[in-house]
Amino acid sequence: MIKKILYFFAVFVLIFFIGFFAVDLVSAQSVGIRISPTIIDEIVDPGEIFNDVVKVANESDTPKVMYVYLRDFKADGESGKPKIFAPGMEKGYYLASWIEITDEAIEFNPYEEKIIPFTVRVPADIGPGGYYGAVYFGTVPPRLQLDSEEKGAGMSIAQQNGTLILLKVSGDVNEEAQVREFNTDKNFYNTPYQVNFLIRIENKGNVHVKPFGTISINNMFGKEVAKIVVNEEGGNILPDSIRRFETAWEGKNGFGRYEANLGLTYGVAVDKGGQGNQTLFSPKYFWIIPWRIIIPSLLGVVIIAAFFMLMLKLYKNKAVKRAMEQAGMRNVRYVKKYQGPSPVFHFSMILLITLIVLFLIIAGIYFIFFA
Repeated sequence: MIKKILYFFAVFVLIFFIGFFAVDLVSAQSVGIRISPTIIDEIVDPGEIFNDVVKVANESDTPKVMYVYLRDFKADGESGKPKIFAPGMEKGYYLASWIEITDEAIEFNPYEEKIIPFTVRVPADIGPGGYYGAVYFGTVPPRLQLDSEEKGAGMSIAQQNGTLILLKVSGDVNEEAQVREFNTDKNFYNTPYQVNFLIRIENKGNVHVKPFGTISINNMFGKEVAKIVVNEEGGNILPDSIRRFETAWEGKNGFGRYEANLGLTYGVAVDKGGQGNQTLFSPKYFWIIPWRIIIPSLLGVVIIAAFFMLMLKLYKNKAVKRAMEQAGMRNVRYVKKYQGPSPVFHFSMILLITLIVLFLIIAGIYFIFFA
């Protein structure tokens, strides 16, 4: 009886796990939607009709029916991620209402890719600046007759994907950005080190900007020891928003005061409707102190100096005692009269300073040529 119970229990567990992993496998294969490009960034004129296409692919092994969603978007905090919402929910510089695209269901066979055309009709009376919208594709039919924030809801992250559309309408545009913060997570680092840089750029203009540049790191002798690329992915900063960029510099050896210089460029060429390339610059200073090397080294120098001082003192006392014995003054107690710092003290201090200077010279040569 017990054997039968164990047998049925084992069969039940096996069926459960097979079903669990099968469902996971089917789910993972059935939600794949690939969209390209992910970003369309163009310069247009008022009244222009802009045509483009989006490639949509079903990357699963099952047929799919997809639906088109038109969306507006804005910056979601400082992360650079877009906050997607239905047209008309917020007032601002949005363009979803300008987009014309099919509103019919689109059928996809397994692993099929289709090209979906769309048109953007820029209003003739629109002012210059940046305007933002998105074309999204999902597997859930659009939910109509919904109010406020629920309008267009119902798609999970796994069920949707889309293309962001960023348009610059030509005219009297204002490209203006500034460095709000350029900092490190600490001011002092031990070795090995990881210096984490935080860069916060604010867009105070009326069009999106794409800052790009480097952080140049110089040691205390002015030698450039590293150069780090900033915003290599080409992230945009939308108007009236702040975007943060993070990067790091790692190393094993370092010593002294370092200067990190942030240099960024942004802007569109004048012949393309922009204000030309503009630059941003900001410095930051930090220290790398290899305490694990310095403290033992200084302790070693102090111990060596103390040892020499002790040896010199013992030698002096022994020499005085021997001189007194030779003069027949063995039973006379020698009383030292203070006459200021002794030659032994002077010699010990000179030795200590020499050792410290020698240590600093060797450390400097090492970090200049080998660090």
